[in-house]
Amino acid sequence: MRKFTAFVLYATSSVCLKAQLPVPLGSAASFGVLAGSTVTSTGATVLNGNLGVSPGSALTGFPPGMVTGGTIYLADAVAAQAESDLTTAYTNAAGRACPGPPLPGDIGGTTILPGVYCNATSVGITGTVTLNGNGNPNAVFIFQIGSTLTTAAGNSAVVLIGGAVASNVFWQVGTSATLGTNTTFSGTIMAQASVTVTTGAALNGRALARTRAVTLADNAIAEPSPAGAGPSVTCAFPGGQVGVAYSSSLVATGGTPPYTYSIAAGSLPPGLTLNSSTGAIRGTPTVTGSFSYTAKVVDAASATATSSCGPLIVGPEPVSGVPVPPSLILFLVALALTTVYLNRERLWRRLRRN
Repeated sequence: MRKFTAFVLYATSSVCLKAQLPVPLGSAASFGVLAGSTVTSTGATVLNGNLGVSPGSALTGFPPGMVTGGTIYLADAVAAQAESDLTTAYTNAAGRACPGPPLPGDIGGTTILPGVYCNATSVGITGTVTLNGNGNPNAVFIFQIGSTLTTAAGNSAVVLIGGAVASNVFWQVGTSATLGTNTTFSGTIMAQASVTVTTGAALNGRALARTRAVTLADNAIAEPSPAGAGPSVTCAFPGGQVGVAYSSSLVATGGTPPYTYSIAAGSLPPGLTLNSSTGAIRGTPTVTGSFSYTAKVVDAASATATSSCGPLIVGPEPVSGVPVPPSLILFLVALALTTVYLNRERLWRRLRRN
């Protein structure tokens, strides 16, 4: 109990520290995922933002993984510049003065105010850590972690309140970061070596690895909106199968966290449910078909945003012992993306006529 109390006092005193400026990410700011050697994804990953690899060029799992609102850059000048800017940002974050004392080994269950925090070894998150902006939308949080960052599987989360925004949260990690299953995480991870985002984890932020790989699995990642921007919401993965567990997420960014998610129109496929607090959509589809829906997010300041999502196409149950051909998965994803594009084109033509 004494250890927890000491940390709370330290977090409270940090409000008196000189206000920090955000870490300058340069061109790396437009990347949701950036790796030095390779990016690997399994399952239904959705990334809203750029994806890059440099100096390596290996990319697997896209498709069926999807990149929306961005471009894939492999071993080209854009990715190389982003990696160079990441190195500058990493050095900047690591060089900020840390007043101490060090962070505890597990910061789950704590509330932290703006400032610079450090631990020379490893930091874990079990449960929820709350970052409180203390009413300042420009509040900056910088975490300097000497070795590893790990979140526990199941229900770990980084929650933003009091005006804190994901674009001003930075995690500088000396070796590797691992987000456990179904973690809900906020902020930019800058790892010296690698970043692993395990099954079902959602990230309002960036997974940036300087020298090695970023590994993904059934994730939803949204590059964070800058401070002062209104809220937006990214759609979940648009494909599933009857009788096969589905796991994806709506991801909100911008505005004033925390967020409340809902379906404003249409419906999810039967068997799937939306978690209104985290945006997770999980379950096992029970009916084949094409299901369009409108995702809605309301932030803490009552600002709203919607996205027309879908169709979420649910294919037939696979025959026992017979794997679903990758070509069918690619076809379903391509069909969903084509439908979304055509719907947007029709809306654009209608708006121009009016």
